[in-house]
Amino acid sequence: MLGMNNRVDLVEKITPWRESWEVHVKVVKLWYHKNPALDPSQNLLHMVLMDEKLQKIQATIRDQLIPKFVVSLTEGEVYLMTHFTVVPNTGLNRVAKHRFRLLFQYKTSFVSVVSVRIPHSGLCFTSIDEINQRKDDDLLIDFVGIITGVRKERDVASYGKMIKAVVLEVFSDGKKEQCNVFGNACDLLEYDNLQKYPRSPLIVLESFKIKAIEGGIILQNVMNVSRLFINPDIPESVEFLSSNIQDLRADNRDGHYFVIGTIKEVMDEPDWWSYSCVCGHAVVEHEDLYLCDACGSCIEHVMVKYGIRVKIHHGGWAVLFVLFDNAVTKLFEKTCSEAFLRIEEEFPVDPNVLAV
Repeated sequence: MLGMNNRVDLVEKITPWRESWEVHVKVVKLWYHKNPALDPSQNLLHMVLMDEKLQKIQATIRDQLIPKFVVSLTEGEVYLMTHFTVVPNTGLNRVAKHRFRLLFQYKTSFVSVVSVRIPHSGLCFTSIDEINQRKDDDLLIDFVGIITGVRKERDVASYGKMIKAVVLEVFSDGKKEQCNVFGNACDLLEYDNLQKYPRSPLIVLESFKIKAIEGGIILQNVMNVSRLFINPDIPESVEFLSSNIQDLRADNRDGHYFVIGTIKEVMDEPDWWSYSCVCGHAVVEHEDLYLCDACGSCIEHVMVKYGIRVKIHHGGWAVLFVLFDNAVTKLFEKTCSEAFLRIEEEFPVDPNVLAV
């Protein structure tokens, strides 16, 4: 990398058994944190630092030293850092995998470097399979997916205050993951904020905790530490949304998938609709009644629902997809019942044809 000093150390090499270190690091995350359970009066400034090899380490500035350094700290900038203390990286919520963390001292030097660029955002996404293997881990993780469900819960008590609570359903890796969000972060998940997007929004969860509960694993934010971003303008968003049809063709597993493509053709087929029960389940015609397996009974009143095939192209590949009622209603901007009425208006049946 241009401008890098050969004498600069790598973050992965840092240990307490040497006093003199000199590193080029990018500040990828900054946050203030108090621990009301221990000492509510002490304020700490934490940060995550990353070098050119994308290795990260956590650093902390104690309360009395914050005014000395905070004026020169900017998230996203690169600095030359020297004269710091190295201590074990312990605690309930670790943000970096590194065994050690850095403590700022009065003599610590933290000088901005304009000749060095580290463009990577510092996000390192964990898959759902990896989350399920790690279970109740104290290392916070980053996660990316598509919001497929939002449920607002009752406010909960936290250290004498009532805070907001939202339960998210996020789709990624062909699966869905539950994510619990507390506090001010819930404001981003208000209905009006999400409704303005033309499609289900992408969400990036930064520094979330893996939590084991009865029946499975969930993700949960840590107050003042975790952050979430809706449709962030970063390369990782584009990469996630660029899952293409070729990837889908190569994966024959059952599951949920998210792909981007262009509908080139709606197949002209006679069986583009079907009858369904009001419960949404398909029905089987039996004389003058219909059988619904889900309800376990015969029903007289049925609904008509879409079921069409479309040809979708992306990246030189084409695949037939079956779209059902909700998706087709959004595509055609009319329900299946409205489509039938439109057909009757445009192509009226001559009563003489039906006369015996």
